[in-house]
Order: sequence, then structure tokens, then C-alpha cells
Amino acid sequence: MSIHLGTSVKDLPGIGAVGAKDLARLGVLTVRDLLWYVPFRYDDFSLSKPIPALRHDDAVTLVGVIRSIKSRPSRNRHLTLTEAIFGNDSGELKVIWFNQPYLEKTLKIGSVVSLAGRINRKFGSTTLMNPVCEAPEAKINTGRVVPIYGLTGSLTGRRLRAAVKEALRAAGEFVDWLPKEIRETEVFPPLHEALAAVHFPPSSEIFDQSVHRLKFDELFLRQLMFAHLKRERVVIGAEPLECPILEIKNFVEKLPFKLTDGQRKAAWEIVKDLAKPEPMHRLLQGDVGSGKTVVAVIGALAALKAGGRVVYLAPTELLAEQQYQTLQKMLPDFRPALLTRTRAIWGGEVMTKKKFLEALTTGEISCVVGTHALFEDKARMPEVSLVIIDEQHRFGVEQRHALMKQNQDKAPHLLSMTATPIPRSLALAVYGDLELSILNERPPGRLSIATELVTYPQEKKMYEKIQKEIEAGHQVFAVCPLIDPSDALGVASAKETAEKLSKNQFKKFRVGLLHGQMKSDEKEKIMSSFVAGELDVLVSTTVIEVGVDVPNATVMLIFGAERFGLAQLHQLRGRVGRSSFPSFCFLHSENSNYVSQRRLQIMVKSQDGFYLAEEDLKIRGAGNAFGAAQSGMPDLKFANLGDTDLMKKARDWAHRILEQDPDLSAHPLVKENILVGFERVHLE
Repeated sequence: MSIHLGTSVKDLPGIGAVGAKDLARLGVLTVRDLLWYVPFRYDDFSLSKPIPALRHDDAVTLVGVIRSIKSRPSRNRHLTLTEAIFGNDSGELKVIWFNQPYLEKTLKIGSVVSLAGRINRKFGSTTLMNPVCEAPEAKINTGRVVPIYGLTGSLTGRRLRAAVKEALRAAGEFVDWLPKEIRETEVFPPLHEALAAVHFPPSSEIFDQSVHRLKFDELFLRQLMFAHLKRERVVIGAEPLECPILEIKNFVEKLPFKLTDGQRKAAWEIVKDLAKPEPMHRLLQGDVGSGKTVVAVIGALAALKAGGRVVYLAPTELLAEQQYQTLQKMLPDFRPALLTRTRAIWGGEVMTKKKFLEALTTGEISCVVGTHALFEDKARMPEVSLVIIDEQHRFGVEQRHALMKQNQDKAPHLLSMTATPIPRSLALAVYGDLELSILNERPPGRLSIATELVTYPQEKKMYEKIQKEIEAGHQVFAVCPLIDPSDALGVASAKETAEKLSKNQFKKFRVGLLHGQMKSDEKEKIMSSFVAGELDVLVSTTVIEVGVDVPNATVMLIFGAERFGLAQLHQLRGRVGRSSFPSFCFLHSENSNYVSQRRLQIMVKSQDGFYLAEEDLKIRGAGNAFGAAQSGMPDLKFANLGDTDLMKKARDWAHRILEQDPDLSAHPLVKENILVGFERVHLE
């Protein structure tokens, strides 16, 4: 039968109805879907050697004759061994398969086969272990770089590879949507050829070129989607908020500290954006302790002085309380309000939720700090002028859009903030629809945090230092990578650590436990106790990573430090050093591996979050550099956050194409792919 992109996978050889059900679990229904179901790794069986030249652990393909074959039970009753003698002009060797007794019937003595597997010489004789077998002319599973796919149910790699090979007959039907100008300038292979090479690489050079092309496609489309969002905001428009500059200057002059140059620049960028008739969409990215809050307050002041209304979103009740107190202190004339699941306060007065929501809906409240409760209670604040989102990655796209769309006629200005230092090139890719303001200076008076790498021999001295800090009236964070005791890698869990410390090193002190599996009210209660000074030591998982402000805490003790990325360690370290007291960070490591120790030494030497993020990227690779996937962005099958040069190239091309053809009327295929991209991330 003829194969087309719309053909059901059940019609492919070796799949059938059962295999089609298994593939459906992976979201693969048609030939088109299957061709985009790309391998997650490859086995290289392109090497072939004479049998006498084979070495232990060689991955090879050998073509020759089956000279004998027989199955027998092993000493382990649950395992059947099938042993064969295989030979060619260069010699003979033993072949062993596990639990495949049917091979004794299917591989006839004297048959010519191609075997791909790994050589084992541990037991004296040269043995080919558990190889894949096929006819020499097939070259799907042997004699080449072999794709390895994610499997489920009854599927096997062999069956899936055969199905993909057949499906590739339809690859020519893919319409190459990438503009011809880009393909020719960048010398990219055609789309169908690139996709075929990703499944069955004909050579390493063609494979690299093909992956490069497909990475570019993803990044280029992403940049076009960002541009679409920007254009949409301009069309909707926003209320210009022009605040007298003198008002801002007076406020800044009365601050009890001097702003850094970075803070002044960021605040000025925000004030200028607010005065424009299109909505601001800016990301304020600052290192730990760089002073993002005061910049956000200046933005709020500008909006309020211009007669606007402000919503400040925080990811937790504790952070909302902290920011509410800050706004109360810095902007008392505007009577900031607070709304969380458990509290409703306006002008210092505790209110019922019903009364609070009435005041919010009627517009009496002009500035409110809130958590997710602002969505859950269906609160309505008329004509929101400015939305400030603290730790913006903690709010999903749907929540942000719900708040942004409360105004039908005009869009509010948006200021997002993150304390996660991201190299600028990566930020442009991840937050491509936002303008960037970066704070990379330490405010005057902010002390460095003494950082030490501690292994077992230094433990006693470390605990003595920590005990002195507690006796001086200060508090301690102790962070563990896991919650429960079942840790095969040997790093103590939070529960075990809390129990151990409370019975030994800190038995004279008050020890608390905090972790992500607790209910929200439990977490809030424990954290509030620590903030109030009712606990001396808080043993925690990384739930305290961002935003918690406890000026009296002077020690951050991180167990299993080698298990964290440098950026995450830097975030944890930033929970201390928030007062005039000298502060300390101890990186406790049980791994003496040279690479691990070298990486942690970078933390000891540097307190620059942006530098640490760059170094972590080099050492550990890009991976998922931000912890959780960025909500509202399409999954990337090929590109990753380490492809910074390609990101810039994609961004430059997107700008060039849109300058020439703003509405993409001359690029209908590009436009179609943008719409498909939005459908995939549910943004329509």
C-alpha cells in the first residue's frame, strides 16, 4: 500500500492494532506523528573489525555465517542462554543471547547474517553479547548508527525502527516552511532530508547539519511567536501612565540608602515604559540581594501617582506578607491591601473576604498584594494599570492571562521579576517577548557571604562555628536534597537530618522541619515560626530557595551540595547575608570526585550569580536550566539552552523577515506554523 503522512500507524509493518494502541499512549497516531517521534539516543554499530582484532567493549557489526547454535538453561532458572559459533574469513567467536530461545529455530546453520553488539572478553574467550541480528542487506539495526526510541507496551526497538524506515517513504510530503532565503544563506538541508537523517544518520557530518537545521527551525519559530505576542499587545494598547519625574526624584532622595546605577537605570526604563500607549512587558532580572524590590516599588509609585491601580503578585503567602509590609512602609499614602487564602487586610485593618472583595471590585483599593487567591476568589479590580509578578516562573500562563484580560479595552502594563540569574543570551531565548532590565550590582553595605567547602574531616569545626552563631542569637538554615530516608545515593534526607541534628549537634537548640510534601498551612506555620525567631535551626528541602527574607539567619548549611546546580546553590546562599551581621554558607559534600569538588570551589570563590550560571552551563550542560519547564512555551525536541549562537541567529533572522514582511503575507507557511505553535501551547 502507499504510505502518506496521514496514514494510520497501524498500517505500518510490524505495528498493527496492538502496536498502534501502544503508540497512541505516546501521542503517535499517524505517519506524520511517527516521523516527529525522534530518537532520544543512538548506538554506533558502524564499526567493523576482523575477529582477531576485537577488543573488550568494542561496539561492532560483524557479517558472517552461523556455524552452530543451541539453547540451554543457565544456572539461574529464570534465564535461558542461546549460544552460537559465528565465523567469517577472519576467524570465529562465540555469540550469546539471553532469553531468546526462538533464535535456535529462526537462525539456520549456514545462514549469512549481520550481527551488531558489544564484545565481552572478561571470561577469556571473545564473545559477542546479546547482538541484534538481521540480513546483511537490511542495514536498519546493524552496520550503522542505530536510533534508540522511547518504548511502551509491546513495542520493541526493532519493530519501531522498521516502521520508521517505512514511514520515511512519505517524508517528501512535508512542505518546507522555512523561507528559501534562510535555507540558501545558511545552507540548510531540506526539511524532509533533515528529518530522515535524524532517524537514520548516513554520516556524522550530515547528522550534525540536519540537527542544526531542526534546532534553528524551533528557535526561529519561537522568536516569531514572541514577536506575534508583542504585536498583539501593541494592537490592544495600554493606558499611558505619566508620573511627574519630580515625584520619583523626591521619593528616591528620601530613601535611607543610595540606589545603584543598575537600579536607577532599571527604574528609569520602567517609568518610561509606563508612559507609553502600548503595554510594558519587562523582565527585571536581578542577582540575589541586588535590590529588585525597591525598583518594583518605584514602578508602583509611578503608576499610582499617575492615577493607576497596581496588583503585586507573590507566589506564597509568606512572600505576599513580606511585600505587603514593604509597600505599607514605602507607600503608606496609597493604603496597600493584602489578599491571600487566609488573610484580607486593607489599610492595616483585617477584613472579611466578602467586604475586601467588594472594596476591590468598586475600585476603592488602588494597590493590592496577593497570591493565587486573586484568581481563586474571582476578584475583580477595575482597570488594572500595572501588574507586578514576583518570581514570575511560579505563575502559569493561564493565571497571568486571566489577570491581564480582566480589562477588556486596555491591557495592563506588566513587570515580571526573577531572582534566577540567567546569562543574557539565554534570557533572550526564554523570555523573548519581554524587554530585559538586569541588576548585577550589589547594593552598598551588603556584605559578602563567607563560603566554605566542607567534607567529613572538617565537620567538627563547622558545627562549632554554627553553634557559636546560634548562641549569639542568630538562626540557621540546613538544606537537604531529599525528603524521605530512601536515598540509594547515600545523601541524608531532610527528615533523617532533622532527627539527627536535634539529637546530636543541635540538641540544645530548637530545630524545625520544612518540606514540599507538607500542606500549605503547615509550611506557612513553620516558616512563620522561623521568621519570628521561635526556631533556631530550620531543616528544609529547597522550598526555601527563593524569596524568603529572614535577616536574623546568618548560616546556610547545604548537605549533599554536589547534588545541586551552581545557580541553585547561589539562590540558597542568598537566603542569608540579608542584614549587617557577617554570614556563612557551608557546602557539605560527601563526594570527593575531582570534577564535583572543582565545581563547588567555583561557588567558594565567586558570589556573582551571572558568572555562576555561565559556569554551570559549561560544566553541567544546558539541560533544564530553570528547574521546571517554562510554562507556555513549546517543548523543544532538538534545541536546548546551550545553543546560544543559534538563538541569536534565529532572533536576527526573525527580525529581518518581519521588517520585510510585517504581517507575513508573503510567508503564508511561516504564518501557518506560528498558529500551529500557539495551538500546541494553548495560548489561543
